[in-house]
Amino acid sequence: MPVELGSQEFWDRLTQHPAKLGAEVCMVDVVHLDRTLETHPALRAWVNATYEVARIQVERAEWEVTKARAIKLLDVKAQEDAAKVGGGKGKTVDLMKAEVEVSSTVQAAMEALLDAQEKCGALKAMANALEDRKDMLVQIAAKHRKEYDDYNH
Repeated sequence: MPVELGSQEFWDRLTQHPAKLGAEVCMVDVVHLDRTLETHPALRAWVNATYEVARIQVERAEWEVTKARAIKLLDVKAQEDAAKVGGGKGKTVDLMKAEVEVSSTVQAAMEALLDAQEKCGALKAMANALEDRKDMLVQIAAKHRKEYDDYNH
């Protein structure tokens, strides 16, 4: 039984096995060709719309990474300024950048960004595959019409 679009199982499989899920979603059921032809536009619209939502989620996640880095950099800079006032030796720029990158907030934001990019990439691949599927359905339907016409004439 095919996975229901948008279900928890769909999202779990999109994360765990995107290629296999994509192949299942984009499969052409020649035995039930009429149903496949009838449902293709809705499937394509759903995947394309979901891809656009995922693309926006990537942009939001990129913004969150930028904010997390900026906030952490301000924090590191404030600590550096306080250390200098106290007569301590200053940190190098590279060391401050490293502190920013390894901070838990930046790491969490990066993880969220990577997850969003994976989801977006899988949906984009499905959208592209559905475009190819459309072309294949047109060819298969034309072949079936010709066979039907040849049989009835």
